[in-house]
Amino acid sequence: MAETAQSGALREIMGIIAEKQLSNSMVARITGKSASTVSQVLNGKYQGRPEVLGEMRAALEKFEEQSEKPPLPGLSAWLTDGEKLINGILNLTYQTNGFSAVVGPSGIGKTYTSKLFAEAHPDTAYIRCADGMCQGDVVNMLLEIVGLPAYGTKTQRMRRAVAAMRESGLRMLLVDEADLLVTDGSKPAILRKISVFREIKEAGIGVAMIGLESFDDALRLVGETYVTSRLDYFRRVRDTAAEELAYFVSKLGIDPETPEARHAISLAPKRGSLRLIEKFAQTANIIGLREALAVIFNATGHIKEV
Repeated sequence: MAETAQSGALREIMGIIAEKQLSNSMVARITGKSASTVSQVLNGKYQGRPEVLGEMRAALEKFEEQSEKPPLPGLSAWLTDGEKLINGILNLTYQTNGFSAVVGPSGIGKTYTSKLFAEAHPDTAYIRCADGMCQGDVVNMLLEIVGLPAYGTKTQRMRRAVAAMRESGLRMLLVDEADLLVTDGSKPAILRKISVFREIKEAGIGVAMIGLESFDDALRLVGETYVTSRLDYFRRVRDTAAEELAYFVSKLGIDPETPEARHAISLAPKRGSLRLIEKFAQTANIIGLREALAVIFNATGHIKEV
């Protein structure tokens, strides 16, 4: 009987891992078990306490239940594969108080999904980076979140900001347009700015950094460091598929089979994908398909006839 119960628990554990696409390290963080224990359990070689499998199953079931949230306010039931992936990484970071980075091309729904996630989680703060920010600017931005004035040294300001975030019950920080933090290309400057968010993570607050692919390029440029090596999760999101863009067009009231819509869909991946398709549909409903195509996708007027 004991062997049957253990086998059943292991099957359920493996099922959740497969469904949620969890790595061994993610399972270790969720269940609170060591990487060695997780590896032994998943390979059927664990000889320790029989209760361990039950404890792991209960932790994973709780994680699964918490991650299967109802639709976010204002978010339609349909999401692109990219938006589902972004939302999944944000959920994972939120549940585990992790440190993650999500990158991808412009217009695939990074900001859209991030804002809606923050709206659905009152204990999550959303901030948007600006070009040319230095480390001090980043720290001051954190003080603005908690409504504190910016005075004192950078170290003093950082301590006050982190203490206030913890006291307010903040569970996660969403850092959008993180690629703007690395535009100067200086390794020391990049590391100083990213270290601010590393310190927040060390204080027990999850951090998800979202940006263009150049953010990933910059992280690789600075190499393995105390900051970048502590990233728990990283994903590069692909551009929106043509089939998804066609479905999105139809949801916006435009027939995706019209020549103009097909042309817009073919141009969108290089010009902002979902954002540009939405603008195209809104404009087409006012001035017509052909004019919308010319106005939105080619400001110079040189566009191939359809």
